[in-house]
Amino acid sequence: MIGMQVKMTVREFAMKKKKKGKNPSPALLQELATLKSAAAARGIHVHYDRLEAAGLRLDGGLCELNGEYHIYIEKRKSVVDKIDFLENYLKQSPPPNIPEINGS
Repeated sequence: MIGMQVKMTVREFAMKKKKKGKNPSPALLQELATLKSAAAARGIHVHYDRLEAAGLRLDGGLCELNGEYHIYIEKRKSVVDKIDFLENYLKQSPPPNIPEINGS
């Protein structure tokens, strides 16, 4: 494979260089903000909280509170993990009452 160029996405590069204490790249932060905006456009509130109780650590998830939908994400996750988590929830079929937004 000598002489072969390999293209990496920003996320793949960040995952490869993942080290604690380093600030995430502006491109990753922008991607996370874009996903959060996409969720807000669908009427979903995104929260980053410490999800731990009685020694149990949770990843997060989608829930409905007082007729509004909320996604809770463990705030100690890396930015890459938060992006993956949000992408997974936004790709799923939304529960009833959440409007679908078409990108066209």
